[in-house]
Amino acid sequence: MVNPLRRIQSANPLLPIHAGILVTFALIPVWFRFKPSPGPFDALYSTGFLIFWPMVWTVAWWLILRLPGFGAFRRDRLRCIWALILLLLSCWAFLSWSWAYTRAFRPAVAIGGALPFALTALFALVIACAGPRPRSIIKVLIVGMIVSSAIAGWQVARQGPVNLGFLGEFNINPDNSGVSIVQVGAVRWLRPYGLLPHPNILAGYLTIGLLCCVVGILSERRRIRWISIAVFLFGLWALMLTFSRSAWIGFAAGGFALLPYLWSRLKMRHLRLTLIAFGISVIVAGSLFVVLYKPFLAARTGEGDESVELRSISDRVVYNEMAYRAIAYSPIVGVGMSNFPWIASYYLSLTTFDLRGQPVHQILLSAWSELGVVGYVLTAGALILGVEIALRTLRQETNPDRLAQAAMLCGVIALMLIGLLDHYPWTLLHFQVAWWGLLAAAGQQPLNSTRDSPSAT
Repeated sequence: MVNPLRRIQSANPLLPIHAGILVTFALIPVWFRFKPSPGPFDALYSTGFLIFWPMVWTVAWWLILRLPGFGAFRRDRLRCIWALILLLLSCWAFLSWSWAYTRAFRPAVAIGGALPFALTALFALVIACAGPRPRSIIKVLIVGMIVSSAIAGWQVARQGPVNLGFLGEFNINPDNSGVSIVQVGAVRWLRPYGLLPHPNILAGYLTIGLLCCVVGILSERRRIRWISIAVFLFGLWALMLTFSRSAWIGFAAGGFALLPYLWSRLKMRHLRLTLIAFGISVIVAGSLFVVLYKPFLAARTGEGDESVELRSISDRVVYNEMAYRAIAYSPIVGVGMSNFPWIASYYLSLTTFDLRGQPVHQILLSAWSELGVVGYVLTAGALILGVEIALRTLRQETNPDRLAQAAMLCGVIALMLIGLLDHYPWTLLHFQVAWWGLLAAAGQQPLNSTRDSPSAT
């Protein structure tokens, strides 16, 4: 009797690679760390995350199978330049160890920051060469959004953790100092964390999942369309509950980028009713949220005088100023990968601010302050070329995955907008995967190309 797994593997020789990629995307919203594992300032800190190992698996199998898809990839000059820039950025991050601000007393900090970024770059290259169909990634992200939304809703209902610490859930009590809340008067209302370390980070993941739902909403199958609308509304409510201003802005930007696809479908008779119902339901859900949470919205959007929100805004201004000082200190090569919090701590020690060093909440300032103008140019170049490759792919009329890849590109755009107000797309392994992995998937060669041939090396 033929082994079922072997039969599947013979039908898809890239199964180990595809499995590793899909598992990695599934683990983006899971902050699980092995115990014991290296500390936060160790060179191997990132190896403690569960998500690290399916990434290693993916890259290893790509090498074992002798670089499937790389032959077709290298014949595309623009894709080659993009990959080269991304890999050069990884090498530059490693090299920054030699001049890093902490090289004398914490030499492992720069290596610890460069290692996950380098692995992410290789992971993105594997996706670009031999990744699964974009629709498969979309499905994984939507399922992850549903699970994360359910956990978020449960945490809000309990106003505390839901006993999922074995998956990485933090002990979130709104009465504890340092837990993210929205405060109105004496009321401290817990913002949901999901299985991630901050509500803003959960909101970033939900944003990606919501944009992916558009693929189902525009499906040719009526049942899938209505189920997708229900799933979208479920995730949208969870996103609103996070009260993440940066994610709201990112979601609006990603949704705006998707409008041409939605507008063009209004001309199709069988989709018109679905899209009208979708638009009305989103307006109703948003209005209901405003009515139910008006005092918290007023506090969060700055209409009130709540000290928590004013402190959040002022802190960002301070860290931006520290970033400009770090850039002035070393404009060409930067202060070293992941070294900004350390030099920020030094600058803060010279002030009266009651703050500790942490990343600047702006990804481009992070790139410039840590890796200098060289790193800034490489980062911008990789983003610009990656977006151009994705747009070129979307212009191919015969591409059967255009809508899925458009949703992924809009997810990347959302993360870029979020990155103007938050740091996690630059600093956290999980969202480095989301950012660069989705960009690579959005620019994949269509199925009718030689990309899918394992022997195309």
